[in-house]
Amino acid sequence: MGSLRTEEKRAPLIDTLRNLATGSTVPIELIIGEPRELSSASEHALFRAAQEAITNIAKHAQASQSWLQLDFSDTTRAKLVVKDNGRGGNSTGSKSPGFGICGMRERVDLLGGNVTIGDHPGGGFQIHVEIPA
Repeated sequence: MGSLRTEEKRAPLIDTLRNLATGSTVPIELIIGEPRELSSASEHALFRAAQEAITNIAKHAQASQSWLQLDFSDTTRAKLVVKDNGRGGNSTGSKSPGFGICGMRERVDLLGGNVTIGDHPGGGFQIHVEIPA
């Protein structure tokens, strides 16, 4: 809990995402647009969303590949998309999202953003997060 309240400067978002990708059990292709400065709260929300998505891929997806895209091209919003080529969400047997997804939505909602989750047309599962920049 103490680490959540610290004013200590965090590593840049891009670096933390690269570290997540390096430590993942499922290969992750990073696609990162031209970065720009975001608020600490926005960076934290994007990091936690990516962390939760990557954890879920490792635990549930049975995927052989995943992709993490961070897009800054819209000057009013930052977008994070994490997807995999696994079995998709409908095959998990669960009809409701877990605590991690709920926490992600709450964190993003507080910033005025939104989270969309579900199967994607190419197969697998996708989490799409948008937050004001």
